[in-house]
Amino acid sequence: MKKIIYTVLTLVLILTFSCDSDEYEAPFGDFSSHEWITTSGFEETDYVLALNDYIGFRDVSRNAIEHSWSIPSGTRILSNDFTENDSIYASFIVGNGPGASDQKLLNLLFVESGVKEVVLRNVYRNQVENSVELNGKWVVEERFTVNVFDDVKPSFKVMRGIEEILSVSETDFPNAANSASWPTVTIEAGEQLTYIDLTTVGMPDTRTWTFNGGNIQTSNAATANVFYNGLGNFLAGSINSRRANADKPDGEAIKVIPLKIEVIPSTQPFIINGSLTESASEIISFDVTGELASVAGEEGNFVVNVMNAVTEFNQNIPVQTVAINGSNATQIDLTLSAPIFNSDVITVTYTEGNIKSIDSRVLQSFGPETVQMFFEGSMNIAGFTGYEVEWEGSGNQFKKANTEGYFAQHNGNSEAGPLYYYRDTSMPYEGNSSMKFETPTSGIPNLARLQGSQFSTLSPVNSGTYVPSVWIYIDAATTLNTIDYNFTDGPRLSFDISSAPKEKWVQLKLPEITLGDIDSGRLDIEIGKTGQDDEKVQKLWLDNFDLLIIELRK
Repeated sequence: MKKIIYTVLTLVLILTFSCDSDEYEAPFGDFSSHEWITTSGFEETDYVLALNDYIGFRDVSRNAIEHSWSIPSGTRILSNDFTENDSIYASFIVGNGPGASDQKLLNLLFVESGVKEVVLRNVYRNQVENSVELNGKWVVEERFTVNVFDDVKPSFKVMRGIEEILSVSETDFPNAANSASWPTVTIEAGEQLTYIDLTTVGMPDTRTWTFNGGNIQTSNAATANVFYNGLGNFLAGSINSRRANADKPDGEAIKVIPLKIEVIPSTQPFIINGSLTESASEIISFDVTGELASVAGEEGNFVVNVMNAVTEFNQNIPVQTVAINGSNATQIDLTLSAPIFNSDVITVTYTEGNIKSIDSRVLQSFGPETVQMFFEGSMNIAGFTGYEVEWEGSGNQFKKANTEGYFAQHNGNSEAGPLYYYRDTSMPYEGNSSMKFETPTSGIPNLARLQGSQFSTLSPVNSGTYVPSVWIYIDAATTLNTIDYNFTDGPRLSFDISSAPKEKWVQLKLPEITLGDIDSGRLDIEIGKTGQDDEKVQKLWLDNFDLLIIELRK
């Protein structure tokens, strides 16, 4: 919890914690009672606190005949003269823990991290709540646990490949004023450095890196890879480590990264880097191995061949413009002078010209390279086949596979399982969740079915030509061969997963099919035992089943 001083508590504090006198009469009448208040809440006994912060404890019990506080080590006792507006407590310190006090009001400053225990011990003539009889009297010992969080002290390291080039511990406090004496790493344009957060002191739960001269300016990742594509000299940046969890006290620290970076021209060839892709707006894009300086006048050096077997179309379509992508200076965007369709087969060839990187390298010839075409899906990913919808609380969570719109026919009725199908937020391909399939050690039953009972409402299919597609992540030990998506009032679509890569998300596609309207029945996932009957745990995740729309060339 964070220290919250409620309005009603503030009113009490005006009467109790902001005055010099230790005399306070609790309004309980003539009976005995055991009560307390603190600056962190009423009737609380467990607290979290930042280092060098304080808590005020007030015993407001009635008719105690003996009273004492047991004070732990790592604390300072403050006088009653300070107020909440004071942030420097040195002049108010009147004692050190460990120790004891018989005052009703105890203001403690915590100057050492760790779990501290403050004990209030009261003795009564009469029985009170939680009291224990001892020698004819009634004794209560109330224990207050204070978890004191240390100051946040960032630590991290910087890697160049497998070489560690900088290590900064929690006890290092670099100063930007001394940057002239920092070490320098010299890298070629296009190289990357990896920044790894190692912070544990102060228990931060998030961080923000700030970088200079790289392809990204900030990152919240624990491990950040930064590419340096532009020439120049830079100071690496900084890290801000902080506690953001609501169950922890506020706390943060900024530490500069004591490293100078010199980026020099690359000795590596300047070439295409990865695949060519088409966007929804029919722009063909590809990356290169460095930041681009100029692409002007290069349209004639590209040959874009477009073939369509159905229409017997086979032409070279001229490139209308060549541009450097506005948000990624290592990406080239080609706009063609005529429309293209995702049923086309497109190749791009480039003949070396005058496309240059910012370190004056010339892009080498390539091709022909096939373009990966853009496909728009027809299914309701967010509301149905992406399994994004959480179980809303009605019906049996386990039979509904922890989601809505589905019924897991062979799941058990409780967490004890078996839970063949269950919405899982730990392994999404896209969005927040996926559908996990997992068997017990006995393997698959005769059939494990997930009924998509709300298909006709949430994601009916319009007539058209489609490529069925699904994303799958297969556990390394899984030996399954086939999964089916079955439209009960339409076709059964069988995906062969026997040779699909494991331990990573991959997209499976089937040959294109032509469908009529399907607006009734269910869309079920079915995994049967035939041909895949190993008695072992079988596990995989499914996401984003879709029917990809085929654009027919007119």
